[in-house]
Amino acid sequence: MREALLDTAEELFGTAGVEVVSMRAVARAAGVAPAALTHHFPSKRALLEAVVLRRGRPVGDGVRARLGELQHRDDLTARDLVDAVLMPFVEELDREPLAAVRWLKILVTLALNEDEIVTNELVNGVDVTDLFLRAAASVPALRDNVHGQRAGIAMFSMLTALAGADLGGYGRPIGPGGLDPAYVEQLALFTSGGLEAG
Repeated sequence: MREALLDTAEELFGTAGVEVVSMRAVARAAGVAPAALTHHFPSKRALLEAVVLRRGRPVGDGVRARLGELQHRDDLTARDLVDAVLMPFVEELDREPLAAVRWLKILVTLALNEDEIVTNELVNGVDVTDLFLRAAASVPALRDNVHGQRAGIAMFSMLTALAGADLGGYGRPIGPGGLDPAYVEQLALFTSGGLEAG
């Protein structure tokens, strides 16, 4: 029941927007009484947090692990950094394309608004930006160019493009089988080029 409620909320939040969707709407779409929803999730905030963290924790763990592996390498490239962040998201999008795109739309909106779910809960005690910037200091092409603002712009732009993979402006590079590998490659090249631009 809990997973079905999360699936329904993820679909509604990801298509209509978090602000627009009420607890009643989620209960109605899931075919349960509002009391059944509040039994599992006492508030809309609790429901939203559960939706984000269900996919977000494993993806975040993947990003942290990949960035952690880069910390002591001396042969890093901008592309290595981009791939460390990008690939855990791509793997989730390939695993469940339609649902994961909706989830990513929610995540990007919350991240851009610096919502506590992302800034406190999702990071799980590890500052991903700090890991990224420490690794970037090892990349000769980035040493003098990358700072928090440029890195933030690059990463948010990349994640926003992934969240829009179902939109016509990007050529709808996602389908039932996942993301088009050519799209992923172009996104990685574009993002790493943006980091290196000086």
